Formats: sequence, C-alpha cells, structure tokens
Amino acid sequence: MRLPALPVAPHIVAIITGLALSAPLHAQESAPAAEPAADAAPASDPSMTIATVNGEEVTLGELIALRAELPAQYQAIPDGALYDGLLEQITNQILLRQAAERTGLADSPAVKRGLAFQRTSFLAELYVRQRLNELITPETVAAEYKTRYVDAPPVKQYKARHILVEDEDEAKEIAEAAREDGADFAALAKERSEGPSAPQGGDLGWFEEGQMVPEFQAATFALAPGEVSDPVKTQFGWHVILLEEVRDRPVPPIEEVREELIGEMSREVTESVVAALRDSGDVEIAEDQPGLDDLRNDALIAE
Repeated sequence: MRLPALPVAPHIVAIITGLALSAPLHAQESAPAAEPAADAAPASDPSMTIATVNGEEVTLGELIALRAELPAQYQAIPDGALYDGLLEQITNQILLRQAAERTGLADSPAVKRGLAFQRTSFLAELYVRQRLNELITPETVAAEYKTRYVDAPPVKQYKARHILVEDEDEAKEIAEAAREDGADFAALAKERSEGPSAPQGGDLGWFEEGQMVPEFQAATFALAPGEVSDPVKTQFGWHVILLEEVRDRPVPPIEEVREELIGEMSREVTESVVAALRDSGDVEIAEDQPGLDDLRNDALIAE
C-alpha cells in the first residue's frame, strides 16, 4: 500500500542534491534484483560506528534512517553507490553544522525558531502518517472502492455531437438539414461548425451531469438517442445537438482508481484527524488579527 509521501525535510534535500551531483550516471540506473543468499548473514548492529567527524560518531542506524526518507527515484540507486554517497553527504553536513555551532549560530533566535518549526512540522506529518497507515489498508481501500463504484447508484453518461454558430437563423437552417433523411451530422459539423470540435465532426465524447453549461445540458438530456435538437443558445453561441448514445457509467477496475482512492481517503482521514484534535483541544485565537500590519515586516525578527 503506497501512501502519499511525507514532505522531504530540508536536511534530506541537501543530501539528495549532493547525491544527484556526485553519483555517477550509471549509479542512478535501477539496480538489478539481488539473489537471495543461501545462508543470510546476521543483521548488523544499528549502533555500529561507520564514520567519525572530529570525534563525533555516525552510526549505521543514522544512515539507514536517512536512506529511508529518500524519494523513490533515489531508492533505485545501487546500494554501494548509495551508501558512499549518503555517507559523504552526512559527513559534509556534520562538518558544516559543527562549523556553525563554533560561530554561535545555533544560539541565534532565527535558528531556534527554524528548528522549532521543523520539529513541529516533522512530528505533525509523522503523526498523520501513522494514522493513515492504521486506517488506509488494502481492506479499507477495497471497501471504499465497493462503496464509491460497485454499490453506488448508476451515473448516466451522454455521447453527443454539436454544431456551433453565431447566428440563430443559421442554426435553424443547420438543424433542418441535420434532420433530413441520410444526413451526415459529422460531415455537417466539419463543414459548418465554428467550435473547436469541428475537425472531429462536433464529437464531444462522453459527459455527465454538471460537465456542460446548463442550457446545453438541459437540451441534451431532453433528447432521445438519434434526435437532433432545436437551436440552443449558450454563452458560446447557438448550438445544434445530436444525442448519439446514453449509458450507465462503466465501473472502472480497482487498479485504475486505486491511487485516486488512496489520495482521496488520505485527505479525508487527515481532515478528520485535525478536526477531532481541534474539537478536543483548546485553541484560542486573538480577535481582530493583532499585528496584521506587520505581517510582512521582516525587520521585526531581524538580528
């Protein structure tokens, strides 16, 4: 089950940038699947020291944690290149952080605010992800698919062509011609229509309620398949409509809508989680937007 990814943290952005710049081209291609070993080696100790930076240890667990946060395209880098690239970037970041600490940068109010914001954002996203993992499973996705598609009332779809002109009298003439025995509506649309669908013979494909302007929709829904409408006025001009077919919207296979379902369910779960916390929490917001005039005054927090 692939859920929407967490936003990539700033320190991971730096590591990704370094990997993209330093990894050889061949290392960014997908790695071949590894053959399972007959006798798998015991798992390594995550507290194992794999590097030191001015006496500060870097552990295997830290490397694994950072690897886990990389976007999918970087997970495909072969392990050897990924290990070396991550380790180089981690040690570079530590060197830079140590240098910043020596200058007292870590004690500045701006840095403290930034770290506090990052902590809040990371923990908030992590909490949401935990709730998503609990509530969005293959079973709940299948149940949602059944509710939204299999058991839902059928939705009518309409397939129509139209001819669009500016003048009502011309539209009346076209409607009469389209009703004559043997009339070819598609050819007539290619010849007479001024709309963008003219090259396709006025074909509008399949559409549902709410997808066309009200006047056009009402006229189309009043037709029986094979009927041609009287001229219909909309904001675009005068239309002559041929309704070709009516059907119930086909139920798509779950594979076609799985990602869409997961995305919609994720949004709904997130909104529900936040709403429940707001209902149970104590959030007090000052009235009249105090400080609004200085919202863009960066000098107030300048050091």
